[in-house]
Amino acid sequence: MTLPSVRKAFLIHFGISLIIFIALAAIMRIIWYPDDLFWMDGGWQGLQIIAPIDLVLGPALTLCFYRPWKKHLKFDMTAIAAVQIAALGYGVFAAYNQRPAAIVFAENRFETLALSEYRAASKEMLENGIEPVSLREFDSRMPVVVHARAFTGDDYGHYLASVMNGLPELRERSDRYQPVAAGAAEIAEYRIASQQNGTSIANRNEAGVVVEIPASSHTAEAKEDTAAANMPEIYTLKARYEDGTIEFDPGNFEWTKITRDKPDAQ
Repeated sequence: MTLPSVRKAFLIHFGISLIIFIALAAIMRIIWYPDDLFWMDGGWQGLQIIAPIDLVLGPALTLCFYRPWKKHLKFDMTAIAAVQIAALGYGVFAAYNQRPAAIVFAENRFETLALSEYRAASKEMLENGIEPVSLREFDSRMPVVVHARAFTGDDYGHYLASVMNGLPELRERSDRYQPVAAGAAEIAEYRIASQQNGTSIANRNEAGVVVEIPASSHTAEAKEDTAAANMPEIYTLKARYEDGTIEFDPGNFEWTKITRDKPDAQ
């Protein structure tokens, strides 16, 4: 059998790597980091790690070491494949482990929680005699959207002491989680119902950190008016790399869209 030339072997390897990269990118973009979470919470950063490993490392090694006349060509190509698979596997594992496992409403705002954070917090809770709750109890797919019940009274003081001693903060305490709809009455006070050009955008001040919440949005009448108009309920969302908003259907309080903030035109 005639072996392909160096150039053809490089192109074949690059083509296979490109197919794998496109498949991984689709999984990350659609499943692991849905909507704008891809940009807000690490999907794009993870893809930047995977791309050079998959599209550069393997094909470059083939270009450097593949020679059709070499005596130990099979061994060389097996080694190249092993190196690429190991490096790619590490990159994929890192991206998966950093995917948003939950979007938690805690301490007056929604915030993302990475799978690695959830696992680390669960381990810390078990070590301190607190039973963590599986995210699968809330939904079969990630990220789940939950409400972390706040501590009150003396429990709040105990909670602050536990955080000072290294226990997870409220957003990581899965034992406090409940379906987001169950906390809708508390969450509604922090709704921001702003629309601009059909896209949900949080109203921020010049520093870009403070969200203006219209006073009328705190009333039950405003909530009823919004639902009657079939307008989505909008809340600020803090993620690892960018902030944005999360929208809910006012009828069943299920999330419908996540949008990253866009800077105001100067």
